[in-house]
Amino acid sequence: MELRDELHQLMKVLRVLKQQRHPVLPSGTVGLLQAIDRVRSATGGCHLKEVAASCALDQSTTSRAVSAAEREGLVRRVTDPHDRRASLLELTDAGRATLADAVIWYDALLADALRDWTGEDVEQFGAYLRRFTTALQVSQISQAPHASQISHASQVSHASHMEASR
Repeated sequence: MELRDELHQLMKVLRVLKQQRHPVLPSGTVGLLQAIDRVRSATGGCHLKEVAASCALDQSTTSRAVSAAEREGLVRRVTDPHDRRASLLELTDAGRATLADAVIWYDALLADALRDWTGEDVEQFGAYLRRFTTALQVSQISQAPHASQISHASQVSHASHMEASR
């Protein structure tokens, strides 16, 4: 199997795990709660644009996710004490409990999946994963093709395949 196939399998497993863990929460809710918790300031909250940047999403997508989390009682908006026109996002008690529950579940899942691994194996895997993630981020930034380039490459590949099959 090629690396591309292995990555596809990993992404599929992760998607299924997310659905199993929180079948009633909208997709990405735990990630949103983690982002709010991670980027919150000393005042306890953070701005929507900070959460969007942390999640690598646009602000309108993040705003819809925050609104859904608000309806679920997991997040609240409060007035920014430094800019009364802006609001800060905070986790509610229910949001913190949901996040804590998810962290416990994910930690137990990882511990079970890695139970036969040595500590050194786990550390090395983490190092490789960080290195790979960073390399992908750099590649994404430096080589982000335009849609027309992708379409052209796809057409050329399809034409080559058709020619070879004659």
